[in-house]
Amino acid sequence: MVKKFLLISTFLIAILFIVAYSLFYFKPTNSITFNTSNLKNGDLILRCGKSTESFAVYTADKNAEFTHIGLIVFENTKPFVIHAVPHKNHVLKKETIQEFLKPKNASKYAIYRSNLSPEKQHLITSEALNFFNKKIIFDNHYNLDTNNEMYCTELILKTYKKANIQLDLKTKELNFLVGKHQIIFPSEFTKFPFKKVNIN
Repeated sequence: MVKKFLLISTFLIAILFIVAYSLFYFKPTNSITFNTSNLKNGDLILRCGKSTESFAVYTADKNAEFTHIGLIVFENTKPFVIHAVPHKNHVLKKETIQEFLKPKNASKYAIYRSNLSPEKQHLITSEALNFFNKKIIFDNHYNLDTNNEMYCTELILKTYKKANIQLDLKTKELNFLVGKHQIIFPSEFTKFPFKKVNIN
């Protein structure tokens, strides 16, 4: 009986935290607009999301501003974002910047850029497109040892790895509905060799 009570109490507290998170941390926002002509192929775009997954990341990585990450890929001079996120079809998404930063998806964002050559950046974006075309699905198990499923930061890590670029990234524990996992948080991509850039 006590065990059942504790379980219900924990569930209710979690629900209250999610509601508080939505109401106070993420206030309603207008559409985010900026000059996309200042973006470069291979830029990283980070956003602070509003989903329960974002809440889990935010609570586990308290010093971080962002809860999700994608990679900028240019096609016919137009920038798109390739990213991994749980959704209806579960496959990698390729969206416009406007879709990625819709008010329902993001309260704020930032662009981070490495000092790699344009040739290396092209190789990275080509590998990201390869993953997208293979219809890689979202990794609900958060397992870095498999390549047929990926979560958001895992996609970036393995895109770089495929381009023969090793990133020194640390993992932290994420305690989510599906259990505890050691994952790479988006905040790892706000450190060297990546730098925040002002594109306005």
